[in-house]
Amino acid sequence: MPRTNSATSFGSIAKSFHWLTALLILSNLPLGWYATDVAEAVAAEPTEALISQATFLFSLHKTLGVAIFFVALARILWALSQPKPGLLNGDRGIEAWAAETAHWLLYGSLVLVPLSGWVHHAATSGFAPIWWPLGQSLPLVPKSEALSDLAATLHFLFVLVLAGTIAAHVGGALKHHLLDGDATLRRML
Repeated sequence: MPRTNSATSFGSIAKSFHWLTALLILSNLPLGWYATDVAEAVAAEPTEALISQATFLFSLHKTLGVAIFFVALARILWALSQPKPGLLNGDRGIEAWAAETAHWLLYGSLVLVPLSGWVHHAATSGFAPIWWPLGQSLPLVPKSEALSDLAATLHFLFVLVLAGTIAAHVGGALKHHLLDGDATLRRML
């Protein structure tokens, strides 16, 4: 299998980025929701065990988020340097527009979800450090509860966009595979 894309197929590097991103996202989304549930339990009954569990879960979530951010940047740079295989059903205008829109939303979300979470972390004096050598602060991000609250709200909204777009992306791939019987899904396997 060639490493680079062609006009008709994805190369091994693009496929690796795709599936690594999928693994990271599909691990980190439920982890973030679970960590939030544990944090709510801490607020209701702050035991040492719950606090320790919440700290561990949020540190893991944040660290994976930073990893996703850098994987997303590398993936986008790779995608910009490669030809994009043409759509198999490019003559269907609405489907082509939906596919293009979903891909832009995915790329945007892959950057904005972790970045907004990282800004939220950097702007507050909370707990749960990022297990990353340079992850605790960001240039130009002051300690500010207002900024932290804004970043947390944006993080939540971007997560909703990401989750909805992933559902549409998976639904579209399954539609192509099961209903259309074309090679759209097989090109990424």
